[in-house]
Order: sequence, then structure tokens, then C-alpha cells
Amino acid sequence: MTNKALIFAAALLLPAAATATDPGRTLDSNVAFYQGEKLNYIIYPPSGFKMVEGAARADGYSFAFIPADAEYDKAAYTIGVNIYKIRGMKFEELLRADTASIRQHYGRHTVIWPVDSVFVASGEEIPTFFINDTTNFIPNVMMSYYHGGTEVVIFELVISDRALRPKAEDLYIGCLSRFKVLRIGQLGQR
Repeated sequence: MTNKALIFAAALLLPAAATATDPGRTLDSNVAFYQGEKLNYIIYPPSGFKMVEGAARADGYSFAFIPADAEYDKAAYTIGVNIYKIRGMKFEELLRADTASIRQHYGRHTVIWPVDSVFVASGEEIPTFFINDTTNFIPNVMMSYYHGGTEVVIFELVISDRALRPKAEDLYIGCLSRFKVLRIGQLGQR
């Protein structure tokens, strides 16, 4: 089966698979699907959120989720998502470099610590970090990194100064808990 036929067949089957395994959830234009080299990724927005692509790309994201009634540049809550090919780079190196750049950007008062027991829908733990500065407001609140072997999916929670931080954290963890990672298979073969 050609790649185009496989993608087309997957597009036909995914909505049925999503509803069959996840009652009450279907794929729509706000759900992100990415086909990696060995894994497929389905990223659902929090309830009441929409996906934004163009404005999010201008900020360096692959896409972002914001409240459905908000404009991107005025959203109180943003969940930015980046998908990177990491050919040859070790996952641990990526984590060290990314967290070091956050500390450098926000300054010496920035603290980053791991959050325990955050899992994606497939039951895998996703390394998640809490970011804070007690001397100054910083918009970046949490970061998570899913290692897919040949690519990494990075989630980032960004808030405005008018956002409720506990609510933002709940929305973010909820988004991560619905994130699905599926192995790529071939249709019609065992």
C-alpha cells in the first residue's frame, strides 16, 4: 500500500477508532494528528479550546491550543506544542539544553523541578517540569517532553498575568492525559 493510500485509509479509520475506544471524543479540526517515523500522535485540546496554527508558528510552535473564545495574542491560557525530529541527539541532552535555555532566558531566580506521575493516555509517564520565579511573574509554567525515538513532542503551558495558575495547570495535565501515542502499522497485514 502506498504512503498516500495508507494516510487516506488512516484518516478514514481514525475517527471510528477514536469514538470506539474513547466514548464522547471524536477527531475534529481542533485535534492534532502527526505521523512520525514509527509512531502516530493524536493531541486533543482541553475542552473548550481550539487549535491555532499560523500565529502559533510565528511564536515558534508547531501549533497551540487556546480558549475557543480567545484571540491568540490575548489568550489567558496557551498550550504550545512543538514536534522536532531529533536525529542522533540524545533525549537527555535535549532536556538539559532546553531547561538550561529557560534558566538563562528568565534569570537566576528561575527554578525548574520535575513533576511526578504525569501520564499520557497510553499509560506512559511523560517527563514534566514546573517552572517558577518567586521574584517575578514569568508566563511559562510547565513543560513536558515525549520521547518518540526519532522525534520529540514538547508541550508548554504559557499563561497571562490574569490567568488562574491552578486552573491552567489542571487544563494542561488534562491535555497531556488525553495525548495518544500509537504504533504505526500496516493495514491488511498481520
